[in-house]
Amino acid sequence: MAKDFGKEERRIKNILSPGTEFIYNDVKYIVLESGKPTCRNGEPKTDIYVLASFEGGTKEFKISYKKGNADFLENKTSADRAEVLFGSEWAKFISSATSDISKAFSNKPLIYKKKFGRTDKGAFTLGWKFELLNKDSGELSNKINLTYQQVIDVYAGTNLPKDKRDALVNGKVISDSGIATHLLFGDNYSSVEDIFDNLYTIEEYVDLHPNVYFACKALNYRCYKNKWDGNRPLAVYIDWSVVNGKLSYEIKFDKPLITKGNDVGNKLLDALKQLGIETDEDVTKDNVEDYQIVYE
Repeated sequence: MAKDFGKEERRIKNILSPGTEFIYNDVKYIVLESGKPTCRNGEPKTDIYVLASFEGGTKEFKISYKKGNADFLENKTSADRAEVLFGSEWAKFISSATSDISKAFSNKPLIYKKKFGRTDKGAFTLGWKFELLNKDSGELSNKINLTYQQVIDVYAGTNLPKDKRDALVNGKVISDSGIATHLLFGDNYSSVEDIFDNLYTIEEYVDLHPNVYFACKALNYRCYKNKWDGNRPLAVYIDWSVVNGKLSYEIKFDKPLITKGNDVGNKLLDALKQLGIETDEDVTKDNVEDYQIVYE
């Protein structure tokens, strides 16, 4: 998927090479410069930067590109990014959103003795990451209440840190090049006309699609590989422990994006070691306090 995305990005950038002419909103432009904005850590919102001239001046097109099947707006959301999006009360905001669907979390298995969908046999859930999407995404998803400006910020990256706002394009820093002004969805673009016929300003797109959704995606310890997928910030986490000689748990909503995968994973490993549990095959009704969390 990442390779395909990079290929599409490069295709679009090549179409928009310097000297290319195009018409946008009945105005004729000529591309002066194009490139991919980059920054030292993470990524800006702009995927393709275009500076074009027209009769009377120049205009920047800072394009956030998403493939036709893309639904995520923010993935691997961190505390820093959440504060940028939601303000100083971001933690209460996320806790409230996830607590509203607490029953859905309570109904999820936490230990898998056989494969379930994309979840492998031998998975122990550590918690759930927080993503923002442009559509509903199942039982651990819900509409999130944002102001119009907050939705703009999600798509444009208006409040990105300075190093991501003032990104590097073709070896030079360009002010605000990392803040997107336009959105482009789709695949296999082959002409400049096709690109600009399908280009939205951020405001145009938000007017048509004003709703943003959050989704919580599981981070699992996979016992047969003895690993989990990185030290991800968790919106909701499992506080694993040993109580009266049995594996116990509590679903916690109180420290969104502060508690991370390594903290929870290491505590789980310690509990499993105390109980002599190496894989899901060692999990029984005798060593798990609430066996309803086991999928078998």
